[in-house]
Amino acid sequence: MFLYEKKLQYPVKIDKPNPKLASVIISQYGGPDGELGASLRYLSQRYSMPYPELRGLLTDIGTEELGHLEMIGAIVHQLTRSLSEEQIRSAGFAPYFVDHTAGVYPTAASGFPWTAASMAVKGDPIADLTEDLAAEQKARVTYDNILRLSDDPDVNDVIKFLREREVVHFQRFGEAIQRLRERLNEKNVYAMNPSFDIS
Repeated sequence: MFLYEKKLQYPVKIDKPNPKLASVIISQYGGPDGELGASLRYLSQRYSMPYPELRGLLTDIGTEELGHLEMIGAIVHQLTRSLSEEQIRSAGFAPYFVDHTAGVYPTAASGFPWTAASMAVKGDPIADLTEDLAAEQKARVTYDNILRLSDDPDVNDVIKFLREREVVHFQRFGEAIQRLRERLNEKNVYAMNPSFDIS
């Protein structure tokens, strides 16, 4: 069961509208390496994770990623609220505006809508946790790219916080893989399997 605390994990207070920046940041809402995919990936992977502490880790990080999704949504909303027609046109925001007005829609910056095909759930603990390491690194790179493009200090403050959390998640997943390998090695799970290995 999830309990919702009615506040953001980190405050989002953006004064200046910037639809051009919003059209880049939206990728962390519904892009291939964004928070929506991350949260659903981890919350789905937890069901096949064989050890309670690793299930708990996936639940904790998946839940936190939902909070990050909420923060990205708040950023996009604050960057696009009360836009004039001129701001919409001059920022190249018109294609998004035509389809979604200023609603927060899960899409990549490239315009492709979010799809479950961008998240991996294999059911194999090593494969899933290795995927999670890569996912956190890809999200960190996306945040790096946003910071390269943004000159808004209010936006950058929040993006830096989110970037730091991706680094922490990467570290936690690395520790989880190490613990998992130790447990699996005790059982000799990855020893030669005659039905799969070629002699």
